[in-house]
Amino acid sequence: MSGASEQTAEGNPIKGTITSRWIPEKGDAGKLYGSISFWLTQNFALGTDYRPLADKAGITATWRALSENPDNWKPALILGTTVDDFRLGDSEIESRAFFGTLSKALPRIDALNLTLSPYAGAVYIDELEELRPLGGLTLRHQSFSLMVQYSGTDTHLSLSRKITGNLGASFILWGMEMPGVALRWRF
Repeated sequence: MSGASEQTAEGNPIKGTITSRWIPEKGDAGKLYGSISFWLTQNFALGTDYRPLADKAGITATWRALSENPDNWKPALILGTTVDDFRLGDSEIESRAFFGTLSKALPRIDALNLTLSPYAGAVYIDELEELRPLGGLTLRHQSFSLMVQYSGTDTHLSLSRKITGNLGASFILWGMEMPGVALRWRF
């Protein structure tokens, strides 16, 4: 989720997002994943995810409590919950997580046609009963973006490309060692 309201390629507010992810080296709960979310308001999305190899479903929710202001340094405040995979040493756990982040798209670097968007916050991982830091940085250049993120237990990398205005594909390096691919369609 971005700190500002997003639109479809046609200029309409986004009504929903469908995502899928395949990371062949992960366990059954994380190897194949799909989700769908619907924007009930411009700032609140509710959805579900499904992990077919583990036959598990979960609820997701995201609330943009404060939108960022592109004219000054006011960041966005984003709160939410999801079920996610976390790695501790050699073991993977699946856990409900509650997160809060501050994010901000910085002014574009015209010479490079590059926009940097950092975020930082905290995540409470229910299975661990711990509050942990999280953060990341997205580098956006025209139809490509590179994101480095720390999820509270692992660092991940994704390189994404817009295929069409509403469809995007990503190469993922989960935990900086497990390659995978993902698709996202916004409608």
